[in-house]
Amino acid sequence: MQITFDPHNAQECATIARLLGTTAAKVQSGTAQLDSATGVWTPDTPSAPAQPAPRTVTIAPLPEPDTPAAPVQPDTPPAPEPVTAGALDCHGMAHDDSIHSSPPSLNADGSYRARRGQKEAYDAAVAAAKGAAPAIPETAPVCVMPTPIPAAPAPATPPEPIEYKAMAERFVAKMQDPDGLPADYETIYAALSISYDDLDTNQTNIARLSAYMDAVDEGDDHDGCIRHAMSAD
Repeated sequence: MQITFDPHNAQECATIARLLGTTAAKVQSGTAQLDSATGVWTPDTPSAPAQPAPRTVTIAPLPEPDTPAAPVQPDTPPAPEPVTAGALDCHGMAHDDSIHSSPPSLNADGSYRARRGQKEAYDAAVAAAKGAAPAIPETAPVCVMPTPIPAAPAPATPPEPIEYKAMAERFVAKMQDPDGLPADYETIYAALSISYDDLDTNQTNIARLSAYMDAVDEGDDHDGCIRHAMSAD
């Protein structure tokens, strides 16, 4: 490339200086190239931006749908065991074609199966084989009259109180009679638990002495008179 300028022109010199400075900066930075054939500076083609490396994404396979469980098949009832001809069932009954199913088969309790339509005859035969008692018809209830409760006895009338003075005079008279009392008065008092201190006011003691003398008049001995007096309380 050839540049013509007037070295005496200060303005052209400044322009050339700026031009040269800019071109040098481009050459240093690698943003311009000089074409040797044409002498023209051309800017470098910017390199393509680096592409990111492709990422590998692994997709897990979807789970298989649950297979529905096979329906549970009901247990097939076991085939009835063959019944020996002439065998008795749990009621002691032999097979009877008129009331039992044919061919002979047994229930779970060991009894022969009933023939269809013969339930009543079958039940009657079972009852007869078991010796069941016939049903007793209900009867009208018997009315029973309640037993009258006897009335409580009337309370006994308490005896009339015995006057102390009359009892004392009677007792003193018997003490003075040699055959009047079977024992001395102290023995009688002790046996009857009588205290002389309250004898005149204690109606129990007065009654005991009076009963003792009544027994004496009946001819009882001392022990008999004591028993009679103590039972009179």
